[in-house]
Amino acid sequence: MLAHIGSSQIKRTRWFAAQEYEQAFWQRRATSIEDGTAGQLDWYDWKACRLEEHLASVPIPRSNASRVLEIGSGPIGIVNSLEWGERYAIDPLEQFYRQRPSLIRLRKPGATYLPGAGERLPLRRASFSLVIIDNVIDHTFAPAEIVREISRILETRGCLYLTVNVHTVWGAILHKVLAALHIDKGHPYTFTSWTLRRFLARHGFKILREETEDYRLVKRTNRRSPSLRERIKGYTGLSEFQHTVVCCQSAPVSKT
Repeated sequence: MLAHIGSSQIKRTRWFAAQEYEQAFWQRRATSIEDGTAGQLDWYDWKACRLEEHLASVPIPRSNASRVLEIGSGPIGIVNSLEWGERYAIDPLEQFYRQRPSLIRLRKPGATYLPGAGERLPLRRASFSLVIIDNVIDHTFAPAEIVREISRILETRGCLYLTVNVHTVWGAILHKVLAALHIDKGHPYTFTSWTLRRFLARHGFKILREETEDYRLVKRTNRRSPSLRERIKGYTGLSEFQHTVVCCQSAPVSKT
């Protein structure tokens, strides 16, 4: 999965395990919100601000006429905090989220939430100016299929905003083993910054802007954490750091 992340595909049972892990996370979060022991998912506002900062430096129009899709949005998503565009979000666990009022009531008016997976988007070709996929691509069933679907639904001058937690080469080797053994159930795939860039280029995307978190700072923070899990990550080389890219399609793509 390091050398062939775009072409490899996990077994369906492995993805189901990842989805069960994800649903359990949101189940705990919803319960904590109901109990008053967790915040109101304010991190989405911060993520939206980061998105705006990145988009400010690339040639993408932002208006109420723009159509924006977030893939793997979770119960709320970045689109919930945007104040422009016709906004959509799609997530395989959408039916589950709808059963948790503590999550749904945090949604603001203006976004449409759809059940479904990024590998098969129920949307028209060339119909979106921006696609967001934030901390999702390594959780999915088939990353290559998702990126092909993104190419299909993006307008010719549309952009992809993608963030993913990446590893160093050594960390990726360790993580691949943990993922294969289902020790890290939520992340079936492993990326380094290099494999991410190559994956996007192979699927016809050109990076317009990118930013990587400081690995040394993340590692140092992990090592000082009160959490044993985080300290193990810091001392073994498993610390992951965020890589953010804004891309456009490098050449006209057939929308058939």
